[in-house]
Amino acid sequence: MFLRRIVSIFNFRTVYTGLFISLILMSNLRFSSMYVYYSLDREGFVEQLCENKDVPELNCDGKCVLAQMLNAQTEDDEPFPQIGWEEVLVFYMELPKVFLFRSDENGLNVFYHKDHYTYSFTDTPLEPPRV
Repeated sequence: MFLRRIVSIFNFRTVYTGLFISLILMSNLRFSSMYVYYSLDREGFVEQLCENKDVPELNCDGKCVLAQMLNAQTEDDEPFPQIGWEEVLVFYMELPKVFLFRSDENGLNVFYHKDHYTYSFTDTPLEPPRV
């Protein structure tokens, strides 16, 4: 009984969708969040993550870590292989021709339309009022 109530509260499809979207956002916003952290608290960023804090002559100020993260991100982005679609095509079949209107031998359309609708409910025209 308790398990059914929990299952009815949390739809598993919704939970999996939310988890998947949050994982995608976390992976995409990793570099952006580090850059925001660097912009807001530069001293804390240098104290925690900078590798060259022993050598103040370099004036690194944490830019080395940002450059390493940017290089790691660009190395992950490999270009997609180019596919020659001429080689992929294995089977070819000519599509059947579909005609919307049938025509007779003279080239005239056989299709006709007869309008049975009238705009008024009476067959006699309305007369203007008499004064």
